[in-house]
Amino acid sequence: MANCLRWLILFLFLGNVVFADENKVRCVVHGKLVGMEVEDVLLVDATLDSRYHGTTVTVKNHCFECVLELPHAEGYKLIFVTRKPWEWYTVPFIAEDGKVDITVNVDKNYMVKGGKFNERYQEYRELQQQEIGWKRYSFMHKFCEGQWDELYYFLVIEELQRRQMYQSELDEELEHAYHVLAEKFVSSDYTRLGKILLDGFHNVRPGGRYVDFEVPDLEGNKVRLSDIIKGKIAVIDLWASWCMPCRAKAKAMIPIYEKYKDRGFEIVGVAREFKNTDRLKQAIKLDGYPWLQLVELDDGCRIWTQYMLGNAGGGVFLVDRDGKILAVNPKPEEVLKILEQELGE
Repeated sequence: MANCLRWLILFLFLGNVVFADENKVRCVVHGKLVGMEVEDVLLVDATLDSRYHGTTVTVKNHCFECVLELPHAEGYKLIFVTRKPWEWYTVPFIAEDGKVDITVNVDKNYMVKGGKFNERYQEYRELQQQEIGWKRYSFMHKFCEGQWDELYYFLVIEELQRRQMYQSELDEELEHAYHVLAEKFVSSDYTRLGKILLDGFHNVRPGGRYVDFEVPDLEGNKVRLSDIIKGKIAVIDLWASWCMPCRAKAKAMIPIYEKYKDRGFEIVGVAREFKNTDRLKQAIKLDGYPWLQLVELDDGCRIWTQYMLGNAGGGVFLVDRDGKILAVNPKPEEVLKILEQELGE
């Protein structure tokens, strides 16, 4: 009897898991543009950088339609530009199960209808604007009190990303909200992203530990960072071919690298590139970096998120032999001073 009961409980548990996996969101987005001439609209996951991510949706007769199939309701945004006059439009909404109708006027006013989350989301955005200062960003906890749902989860992730971008402090209420929602929505992409963000807040700072990752080199061979810098004092140089300040910092490190490369010092470059590595290869050839270069293509590993860089071009992290972060964005003379202390002049 006891065995039968255990099997019944297991069956019910697995049945719930399957049911949860099958509980997908199919969101049909229908848009209408009033008084504007636009050829296409960019549909972007709200957690991603719209400069480099998104799906283009064609506009016909001032209307467009697309379908999103997701594991849970998630935040999205529509971005489009009119040519005459030149205007930039951004329309945020929640991609939830069912149909979502979006009407955008040439004066930048818009209306989103459809679904229980969008109605609350629009109300939230209007009320939030009435708050002042810091209260504007803590208002979401009051607004979502008692409703541990997908909308609250999106707002929490959005706020974590905002604080990362502006290097703001993390507070207990926000972190607690994430943990409660992560336990409820285990399979959500927000759960994985939130963990990356929180790990960054807690670890990526002087005294913390560097984040390990595995990405390809220029030949496409996967390389794990820890395999290269283990037991060495190292600079992890996160940069991009289009970030000229990043490149200037890296070029200033070349004489230091040449002096200490055979004495226990290493530099590893990781370039944040999009679509291809053509510009990256040109930059390396032009600047003459002599150290290993790896590629973070299309934010595939979210390395910039892991290192608290948001949408920045890059950042420099000096770590010791044990992987402890000694300095964030140190100047070349600071790196040289530490190397002189640790490895001799």
